[in-house]
Amino acid sequence: MSNTPRPTRSEQREQARAVAKELREKRVKGDQRKKTLKTIGISVGIVAVVVGIIGGVILAMSSPNDKVVNAKKVPANVTALGGVIIGKDLKVVSDAEVKATNHIVIYQDYQCPICQMFESPNSSQIKTWAQSGLAAVEFHPISFLDGSSLNNYSSRATNAAFCVANSQPDKFFDVNTALYANQPQENTSGPSDADIKSTLSGAGVDVNDEINNCIDEKRYAKFIENRTTEGLSKPAVSGTSIPGGTPYILVNGTLYDFKEYSDLTNPALFAQFFASNQK
Repeated sequence: MSNTPRPTRSEQREQARAVAKELREKRVKGDQRKKTLKTIGISVGIVAVVVGIIGGVILAMSSPNDKVVNAKKVPANVTALGGVIIGKDLKVVSDAEVKATNHIVIYQDYQCPICQMFESPNSSQIKTWAQSGLAAVEFHPISFLDGSSLNNYSSRATNAAFCVANSQPDKFFDVNTALYANQPQENTSGPSDADIKSTLSGAGVDVNDEINNCIDEKRYAKFIENRTTEGLSKPAVSGTSIPGGTPYILVNGTLYDFKEYSDLTNPALFAQFFASNQK
């Protein structure tokens, strides 16, 4: 264990807000750059007409491949807000199926030690609820703790999880558990990409060319950045408050507002909370 005191919930929220602010500022700068380029484009509009005719032919020839490439930047089996919803038999479920059962929402960061404190003791009972169809679990992997890792474990682990969601979603729940089991201590070097692939394999994933390429190219980096910004600045999926940090846990829209770390590490307490908020 690290000798560094764990951040309080308040400190963690402040850190999350700071990261969200930084991401928003980057996005604003990007928008400003786009506006500048647009202005330049207007000033050479006459030339653009000629170039546009030629470009239209090229676009017509290249757009199918471009669409395929762009499509790969957004994982399949994921909601618009970046959630992976696992239900009966640990399979991805539809919105209709979610509405028909209990709905657990978990915002998380794979580098977050407090998330691990909740996940480790609670994973088995949550898995049982999902597997039986008693609950649908909506995981929201976000990444704002790369600064607590010497090799960006947070974003790399999140990308790997989305790679699995994209092509082997039935393995997502077990991969989620395995990534936490291999969580590095803060401010150390986490598992390499090769190590992460080994973790996925141990969780039952077929580490084929698709998974290898997805991890190697950090395919969903931009998607993760966008979902992280949203996750820390907009109301949660089935709640009215903004997460502001991880873990952020909802049961049928009611926040599991833990006061002490012992509230996270005692599965009986969460089971009681789940039972009192069941449909």
